[in-house]
Amino acid sequence: MKSSAAVGRAILILVAILVAGGMGNAAPLWAGLDCDRAYALKSKGNFHKGQSKVNPYYLEAIEICPGYIRPYELVGNWYRKQGNVDTAVTDFTQAAELGSNNNKLYYLLAKLTYEQGNIDAAANYITKSLSIRKDYKKAVVLAKKIAVKPDREGPVLTLIEPQKTRAIHLALKAESITVRGLATDKSGVAWIKINGLEAELSPENYFLKDIPLSPGENVITIDAQDRAGNLASLTTTVERSIPVAASRVKTVTALAEGRFYHKSVAVVIGVDQYEKWPPLEFAVADALSVKAVFEKAGFDRIITILDEQATQRRLLTVLGHELPQLVGREDRVVMYFAGHGQTGEQARGGKRGYIIPVDADTTNYFATAISMETIRGLSNRISAKHILYVMDSCYSGLGLNRSAGLASSNADYLRKIASMRTVQIITAGGMDEQVTERDGHGLFTTYLLRAFAGSADANRDSVVTGTELGAYLRPQVIEASNRRQNPLYGRLEGEGEILFPLNSSPRE
Repeated sequence: MKSSAAVGRAILILVAILVAGGMGNAAPLWAGLDCDRAYALKSKGNFHKGQSKVNPYYLEAIEICPGYIRPYELVGNWYRKQGNVDTAVTDFTQAAELGSNNNKLYYLLAKLTYEQGNIDAAANYITKSLSIRKDYKKAVVLAKKIAVKPDREGPVLTLIEPQKTRAIHLALKAESITVRGLATDKSGVAWIKINGLEAELSPENYFLKDIPLSPGENVITIDAQDRAGNLASLTTTVERSIPVAASRVKTVTALAEGRFYHKSVAVVIGVDQYEKWPPLEFAVADALSVKAVFEKAGFDRIITILDEQATQRRLLTVLGHELPQLVGREDRVVMYFAGHGQTGEQARGGKRGYIIPVDADTTNYFATAISMETIRGLSNRISAKHILYVMDSCYSGLGLNRSAGLASSNADYLRKIASMRTVQIITAGGMDEQVTERDGHGLFTTYLLRAFAGSADANRDSVVTGTELGAYLRPQVIEASNRRQNPLYGRLEGEGEILFPLNSSPRE
């Protein structure tokens, strides 16, 4: 059953559509996403801020373009002023997860969660607010209040996968399961262990571990400790419904036939004609060439976004809303982006990489672009076991983890990496490097196309892995660009490998 808040939100959205467009002119909910119209609705709503009820234009903008950040901030602030704290926190949190760089938003989230008694969440949000603007006085004052609160609680554990909670059985056929989630704590998280095995922990405190399953009931216990020494634990029960041996035969047969995934989805983005940034010459041509490779490889769905379509709100809607609905655990996702990239300095030190949408500002790109931190966070919404980001743009601040994955000499190598969760990334170059274009293509994509055709298959097993792509592209592009362009590659999470069988593409 839906909560009363969820039902109320649904009613408000329906009213919003009728009020904003009229009964006859309102776009039906099934008409699809329209992020350009959402922008117009938000602008129209700005002229109706004096209404006594929540602005219907903002609500409709959220409905037709779920990746549009600003309406969540505006609606959340309206609910906050009305004293509806829970709904305000929900809307503010959605804006935060989509990558808002509004320091006041994070301050308000910290203030509201602090008043609710959630000190761990408040500490996390106030740190974020000050990382954007370290001299924001209200945030500085609140940070001092939070700091003097004693930390006597262990980390708060939120399970993303598997989605079932404590003491609820989940029937699976796989011989292993990816356990991943989020840990938050005022004092910082010291470690996470899953069934006694130390889990990978990202800078944002997302944790991940692939756990083997035995036939029958499997108890999975997540233990955590913060830097103050407080402990926390979460337990879930997973039932493995078929014997491991039978599953292994089925898996090996599928691998032998080159069937690694139930479904493959690609998002292909290319921007030549920017609104404010200098134009590029071959980004759209590169994107269309990569799209052709995915079509030939038999991808089930290819979402193509070119030039004026590639707004920040549209790209965030794809990453944060469309892809999570399109794919499941046994699927593969590839996102290719050709366009400008940028590296920004953070208020508290360090660097952050951004991809630049078509509508990004040149002087305020940290708020109008899309950071790799945001992309990394949105990856957690996508349940696909293998995700690959290929960025024909240059920037640094990727936050790659230290995992090198499994060695290719490992027994049952393909079977193991095919089942393990991974998010991998390859970029055309690092900070302050200029993308080289040649013969109608970017240099990076020229070699990417060769890599997909088989040149990257280092061990000649007729399967190109994500690591093989990166290991091939880096030296090739460095040499061809006379060291002006140095591709970067690695993992954002996990130890698996995205796989590209070569049976649909001729070798070179």
